[in-house]
This record gives sequence, structure tokens and C-alpha cells, in this order.
Amino acid sequence: MPFPSKHIIKDLNALADEHSKDSPVEGVSSDSSGSSLHASDKAEPEAARHYPPKEELTPLAKHIRDSIKIQGPMSVAHFMRQVLVNPLSGYYMKGDVFGSQGDFITSPEISQMFGELLAIWFLVQWTNIGKPSRIQLAELGPGRGTLMMDMLRAASRFKEFQKAITGIHLIEASPGLRRVQRQTLCGIPISEEQIGGGSREGITAALQPDGLQILWHDVLEDLPAECAMIVAHEFFDALPIYKFERTEDGWRELVVDLEEEESSPYHLRFVLAPGPTQASKVFAEHPAYDHFKPGDRIEMSPDSFRVAHEMAKHINKNGGSALIIDYGKDYVQGDTLRGIHKHKFTHVLTQPGNVDLSADVDFQYLKQAAEDL
Repeated sequence: MPFPSKHIIKDLNALADEHSKDSPVEGVSSDSSGSSLHASDKAEPEAARHYPPKEELTPLAKHIRDSIKIQGPMSVAHFMRQVLVNPLSGYYMKGDVFGSQGDFITSPEISQMFGELLAIWFLVQWTNIGKPSRIQLAELGPGRGTLMMDMLRAASRFKEFQKAITGIHLIEASPGLRRVQRQTLCGIPISEEQIGGGSREGITAALQPDGLQILWHDVLEDLPAECAMIVAHEFFDALPIYKFERTEDGWRELVVDLEEEESSPYHLRFVLAPGPTQASKVFAEHPAYDHFKPGDRIEMSPDSFRVAHEMAKHINKNGGSALIIDYGKDYVQGDTLRGIHKHKFTHVLTQPGNVDLSADVDFQYLKQAAEDL
């Protein structure tokens, strides 16, 4: 995407080096404490050291801490789900986090040309598949609704294409963002209570001034069985990932545990699971990853695979086209998970619920999800 502040122009290798200086991921060791001692530390008596206080616990951090105390360390994937979409205090559940007053800016917020170009791309796809008389537009993770609004404005210039659009379907888990999207697309103020077309879970339907229906869904599987033009812009980078490290004894999962060291300002840390976990057995112990050496890491997102497969399955059955726009590579990577707060990268484990989490997309993995369809 062109020049969003979320994508600070910086070599990712340099970013990884910078991140390793203060990340507990890089501090994992065979020591059960997960800490490393320097010569200067050893020379100074423990009683003489003065550490800054740990950061204030967010409500979600308290929930995660209590969960770990009861159930033990949690997977990075579960941690990400809690941080981003926990119903009570997840990052995306609070509402509008975009723009200059939020934590990052995405392409549609910079220029309407981005959405207009996507509309033209879908117009071409619609033409290539024979101009079906009924199609639905769907977007996964629609943010403020700006992208879809720009796409619809451009589509309105092509009357035959516009007439074929039966409805707009937004895959959005956040009740707060649904209200923002409704305001953008339908002109209904965020403060106005839903009258009809709603539920206790939040807004489920609304109408644009021209009568076009906007529908909200929790998951892609709820999309009606009709020809669909689907866009996922900066959606897959926020889906949960698992992290694994190759050791002399095979693959081990990186999990989130409590940080008890007084020298750390954080309440959580990453540690290596002492033995194989269900996730490492299922995902990492595959012949495709045999060439990795001890110390190498990989990130995998089964949720991304599932969504991409569902997307391909829907198109295979009903017709249509899909476009995925994100940042990443055509191969598996390691240590790309980062926190984003106030337009800057920050510690992954700081202030859970107040910080966005993002990881590079493995596009080859998404292709594998669709290859049998």
C-alpha cells in the first residue's frame, strides 16, 4: 500500500535487529527465568540495584495474567486473539483506531484513488467472467468503510456494473467499528442507536440513501451463496500467528508466560516450550521446514489458511474474484510480529489491548490454501 505510516520505510532486517535489543523474544534462554546476566550485573549486589517500576496493568493484561496463572503459558496465537478481538477490551473492539489521531493510517485514508483503482480492477474481473447480472461486494476487515465507499463511488460511473451489485457485505467483528462503517457508508451518526436491522451483538444491516443494502457478518462463512467480489486489505496481517524455533531437539513453540524479573518493565515475556506442543507437532514438524537450522524461527497462521481456503471455496462454488492486499513475502518468515502504537513500532507485549499487533503475510501459504480449488 502507498506510504501508510503503519509501514514505516525501514529495512525489515534492520528492524528485526532493533527489535531484538529490547524484545523478550530475543532474551529467551535455557535458564528458566528467561533472562541473561551481564558481567556488570554480576558485579553489583542484588540489593543495590534499582529498577524502574513495571508498566501499569491494562484490564486485558490482568485477564491474560490471571489466565496464565491458572492454565499456564499461552500460545502467541491465543495471545493475539485476546489482544485484538477480546469482546471486553480487545484493541479492535473499542472502535476507531485509524487516522492521525489513532495508531496508523491506511491507504484509503490517504487517497480516494486507491479504492477507485480497486473498483476498476473488480470491474475488469466482472467483465472477464461474463458480466453476471447479480454480484455482491464483500470486504474483510473494512476499517472505517472508506475503501468500500471509494469503490462504490467509482462503480457508480459504470451503470451496468452498478446495477448488478445486489448488496455490500462487511466481515467485521467489532461492534464499535460497525458503527463507524455505518456512518461512512450510510450517513447514520455513530451516536444514533440502531432501529431495526440490529442485535445485541451490534449492527447487522443498514441502507444507503440510494437503497443499496449494507450487511455485516462476523465470519466469511456467513456470506450468501452468490457470485462475490471479495477484497481483503490489511486483514491477513492481523490474524493470529504461532511462532516456532528450531532447536537441537526439534521444533519448539514460543509461548507467552509471566515476566517475574524486576529488571523488565513488562508483565509478560516469550519463552520456549520445554517440549513439543500440539501446535509444533501439527504445524512446524513438516518436511518443508527440515532445512531450517537450530536458532531459526518461523511464523505460521492457520487462521489465514482457513480464511483463504474459505474465500477460494466460495468463489469456486458461486463464481467471482478475490483480491488480497497486504505486506509480506512468498515464503515463511520468522520474528515479524510487532506492536504499533501512535504511528510507531513498539514492544509486542506492552499494554495489551492498547496496541495493535501485526505480522507479515506468507502469500505462498495462502496460495497453498487455494490450490486444490
